[in-house]
Amino acid sequence: MALDPLAVTADLTARGVTTGSISVALAVASAAVRDAAGCAISEETSTVVVNAGRGNLLELPAPITAVTSVLVDGYALDADDYEVLPNGLWRHCGWGNLWDSRSFAPVPVTVTFTHGLSVVPADLVDLTCQLAIAWLNHAASGGGSTAGLTSARIDDAAETYSAEYAGQVSPVFIPDATRNWLERRFGSGVAVVETL
Repeated sequence: MALDPLAVTADLTARGVTTGSISVALAVASAAVRDAAGCAISEETSTVVVNAGRGNLLELPAPITAVTSVLVDGYALDADDYEVLPNGLWRHCGWGNLWDSRSFAPVPVTVTFTHGLSVVPADLVDLTCQLAIAWLNHAASGGGSTAGLTSARIDDAAETYSAEYAGQVSPVFIPDATRNWLERRFGSGVAVVETL
């Protein structure tokens, strides 16, 4: 199931953008933000498989709003066997092997749950719009690598170019500081393997 973009056409129109492949730009920008966050951000129901160790907290994409089922090594847990927290599931006896307390090997835990935000916050809508605008501007200028002339001097006619490897094919680039902020905000170390 494809997720809706994190911003809509009206968000770009409010920023003065009315032309270009707006739906493509929003889809590309939304995918980049979601990739940096490590989760969908928008509310969705997913199934994830986590190789859990003996710790008590099983971290999941946040925020968690409902849990449908939890399987530990293929065996279903009752809802009173764990506590639902905003960023994961807490289990007093830990998530390790249920039958051999001496085993320290991780076990697969499969969780089907609803997570994400029902309304995308304004700062993430703005980030998505800024990336979409960069993509639209880049596409309008012909696309291609962003490497090229970085400075020019008139007297003595000097020009400086960036290295080709430093350029990108798409301007939809999220710097490490923003990636770290998104990862901290949404706290995901788990890959969604199936979306219902």
